[in-house]
Amino acid sequence: MKILLLNPPAPRGEKFTREGRCTQQSAIWTTLWPPISLVYIGTLLRDNGHEVRVIDCPAQDIDIKDVTHIIRAYSPEAVIWSVATPSITGDLNLSSVVKQLNPAVYTIVLGTHVTVLDETSLEQSPSLDIVVRNEPEITIMETVTALQRPGGLSNLTSMPGITFRDAEGKIARNTAREFIADIDALPFPDWGLIDVNAYRLPLSNRQFLMVMPQRGCHFPCTFCTSSTYYGRKLRVRKVEAIVKEIKEAIERFKIRDFFFWAETFTANPSFVRSLCTAIIANNLDISWVCNSRIDTVDGELLYLMNKAGCWMVSYGIESFDPNILKGVRKDIEVSRANQVISLSREAGMLVSAHVIFGLPYETPATARQTMRRVLDLELDFAQFYCAVPFPGSALYEQAISEGWLDNIAALDFTQFRQEQAVMSLDTITRAEVEAVRAQAVREFYLRPRIILGILRLTSLRHIAKTILSAFKFFRAAN
Repeated sequence: MKILLLNPPAPRGEKFTREGRCTQQSAIWTTLWPPISLVYIGTLLRDNGHEVRVIDCPAQDIDIKDVTHIIRAYSPEAVIWSVATPSITGDLNLSSVVKQLNPAVYTIVLGTHVTVLDETSLEQSPSLDIVVRNEPEITIMETVTALQRPGGLSNLTSMPGITFRDAEGKIARNTAREFIADIDALPFPDWGLIDVNAYRLPLSNRQFLMVMPQRGCHFPCTFCTSSTYYGRKLRVRKVEAIVKEIKEAIERFKIRDFFFWAETFTANPSFVRSLCTAIIANNLDISWVCNSRIDTVDGELLYLMNKAGCWMVSYGIESFDPNILKGVRKDIEVSRANQVISLSREAGMLVSAHVIFGLPYETPATARQTMRRVLDLELDFAQFYCAVPFPGSALYEQAISEGWLDNIAALDFTQFRQEQAVMSLDTITRAEVEAVRAQAVREFYLRPRIILGILRLTSLRHIAKTILSAFKFFRAAN
């Protein structure tokens, strides 16, 4: 088949990432991630004999009019695209645009939002044919293979992992598909399917790519949707396969900066040690960043990570209130944050933290306490969010059952953005949550130490763009 894969145009022309648990507009540094799921899918489809085109609309400044021109010119038999909660209305409306151009084209979507609200999405979008649930690659490959046979949609009655509109127009929800046991069975993502030049690190403006070393996360944090996309079981790749993939990326694209894309990269410290040792032994000479938890690292591991090229590690702190952390099942001893951040810096790395205001049991006092504690940490960067109960998280189900979302029947998912508070808690108002987040952003980034640190990392050619993006971010935060 002839297949078009899309990261659709974003609301208001924003740079927008739709990737597993991360479905959001780019934040202060306007960084856009390469669409690794779409590239994996495109590679797998191409390797199985299909003709594929992958387009990242936000990265290429492509709007909906451009998409219609592309569809007319390319004439695909199926259009497959990622969706996200904040942009879900426009994302689903794309199906009607496609069908108006050619009613025979199959319309297929993937993502955490439609995984959970699959039948609702199909009911709201009569032009949508298929929702792919959970991990997408194998499901999409087998679905496309079935669609190209005579009978089309009628061949999908026993296809696991999808919800679809059958040949009679009725919505059918098939059984779930098991997660891929051996993720090394997937081909290396062929980044030649997209324009790799479009993806640049913030500040330095160097090109970067993503490497997926593992999938799944066994940590039960209620605000996260990662288990919806990749499951709770941690599945790691063979170290030698990861090294080979990195070597190919270096040789083919001359790129040496990578984001190790994982729910919690250090969830298996033994695996991380093996990978870092292999990177060093193979003299890969790469720079990379990752995310982590403060309860999965020690000084020895952090030193090894830095020696292997890790220059920044990002920790999910979320809150400094033990009751809040317990309520969202973030089982960390937040008192260790200072020690772990110090160890990370001593190992030679920059440190970033993620903080969420407005989680259950938050009060104005606990929010201000978290803000003050974060300001006292020796951080280089911080991301401050409002708590959002995204569909696919346990927090979403809790918010519905507790009545924290006003007018559930008419939820406006465009408001589900991490700079906005959407939950009406008894202990703190939405306005108070947004106010403390805005204050935290200002007080953190307007300190001379942080400004000087950012300037040291910023290339002269990129400094004007950095200042402009920061200005827009602060204006939006207020």
